[in-house]
Amino acid sequence: MQYFFYILPPLHILQLIKALIRFIDPMVKQKNENNISRNFSKYAHTYDDHAQLQKLMAEKLASFLPGDKPKQILEIGCGTGLFTKYLLAKPTKKIFLNDISPGMIKNMRLKISLPPYSKIILGNAELLKFQMVDMIAANAVFQWFKNPRLALERLNSYIVENGSLVFSTFGPSTLAELRKVTPLESPALLLSKNEWCKLIEESGFTVNLSAKESHKTFFPSTLSLLKNIQQIGAAPTQMTSPKILRQLINDYNDICFTKHGVYANWELLYFSAINKQ
Repeated sequence: MQYFFYILPPLHILQLIKALIRFIDPMVKQKNENNISRNFSKYAHTYDDHAQLQKLMAEKLASFLPGDKPKQILEIGCGTGLFTKYLLAKPTKKIFLNDISPGMIKNMRLKISLPPYSKIILGNAELLKFQMVDMIAANAVFQWFKNPRLALERLNSYIVENGSLVFSTFGPSTLAELRKVTPLESPALLLSKNEWCKLIEESGFTVNLSAKESHKTFFPSTLSLLKNIQQIGAAPTQMTSPKILRQLINDYNDICFTKHGVYANWELLYFSAINKQ
């Protein structure tokens, strides 16, 4: 178990509640990939400041990469490049960088000097067609898949025989306390390690390495936790009223308040698989 502490500038409760409602309300009307794209683009400029766990996951996932560098790589959900930098650490023949959010791609270009053998592919990876590659990688992305089984089957069709699938995602213990007290609906699908292994195997892969980690993060207040979730583009997809949100905050404080602030638990999952075809 690892612990992280977040210190965010204090926000007035009504200001944050109004901001959260303005942010979430449009998602209630139309729940599709356009919402996810808009949310990540809206907060792309602050994403790296708040995505501490995603950075940690990227570093861990890098240890799952195959020893022999694949000649052609596809990264799904490259975002601002937190994991891309590990893929670019050694030269390769071609790397395709995909993300659903134009804003995230824009910020990645500002951070990383992309080599001439790289190509940006904008769009929803569950719907796009890709060319054959030796490896597909994704850091903290697959929880957004609406149909993970179908997505894995499609990705399998783009990986050469004995090619690799390497990814990380969040498990069902992630934000369990928050989901217990909230009526909000999350757009993320949180499957267990065993459930993912089963889907991976059923999609034509052989799992050769998997891992699970638990992390606890601390925030000055429940408001700071909600703000952090908002700033990484991952706020819930349903909101009711300021009154219910205030009740949520009170209920969460009752469960998770400590002398260090309020805590949140996260379950991090890592996988490496081979396409045996």
